[in-house]
Amino acid sequence: MNKPIFSLILMALFSGSSCYALTPQEIVKKGDDVLNSPKDAFVLNTMEIIEKNGSLSIRESEMYQKGTEMRLIRFLAPADQRGIAFLSLPNDTMYLYLPAFHKIRQIASHIKNQNFAGTDFTYDDLSSFELAETHDSALIREEQEHYVLKLTPLDRRGKDYEYLYVFYQKDTFYPVKIEYYDRSQTVFKVLERKDIKKIKGHWISMALEVRNMKNEHATISRV
Repeated sequence: MNKPIFSLILMALFSGSSCYALTPQEIVKKGDDVLNSPKDAFVLNTMEIIEKNGSLSIRESEMYQKGTEMRLIRFLAPADQRGIAFLSLPNDTMYLYLPAFHKIRQIASHIKNQNFAGTDFTYDDLSSFELAETHDSALIREEQEHYVLKLTPLDRRGKDYEYLYVFYQKDTFYPVKIEYYDRSQTVFKVLERKDIKKIKGHWISMALEVRNMKNEHATISRV
C-alpha cells in the first residue's frame, strides 16, 4: 500500500474515533442525568453521625423529591430533632424550618456552605445536583473504571470549595466520589456514593458517606 493511501486511512480512522469521544462537559451532563433520573421519589433514611472521638448518634429522616429541583428533607427522630426540615426549590431558593422556634428561615446564597443540623451535609450538598450548568470541567485522568474530572464553580458564592474532583463510572457515568479542595489545593471533604443498585431502571446509591478531614467528622446516610 502506498504512503498517501495509508495516510488517508489513518486520518479516517482517527477522525472517526474522535467523533465518538465525549467532552468533559458531556461526561458531567451524563452524570447529572443518571443521578437525577428518578424524577419523583420518597425515601426513608437513617443518618449516622460519627464524632472525632468515635461516638455515634442516629437520626431518622424522610426525603421527598419532585422533578430535579424540588426536594424536602425532614428529621423524624430523635425527639429533639424531629420536624427540622430543609426545602430546596428552583432558582436556588432554600428554606430551613426549626420547629422549636416555629420559624421558617430562607437560606441566603452566601451561607449555602454551612452544615445542615449538625450533619456533614451542607445546604449546597442537599440541593439539586446540576453540576454541568454550574461548573467548568476538565478531564484530569482516566482510570480503569472511572473518568476523573476537575470541576470549577462558575459562581463561588456559598461554596466551601475552590474546585472538585469528581469520579464518574465509565459504564454508567454515575458520580461515585467527589473530593472537595480548598484554596491551598488540599482535600478537606470527601463524598462517596456506595452500594449502588439499579432499581426500576434507575441507578440508586443505598449509602451516602461524607467525611470532613478538618474536624475528623463523618455522616453516613443509608436507605
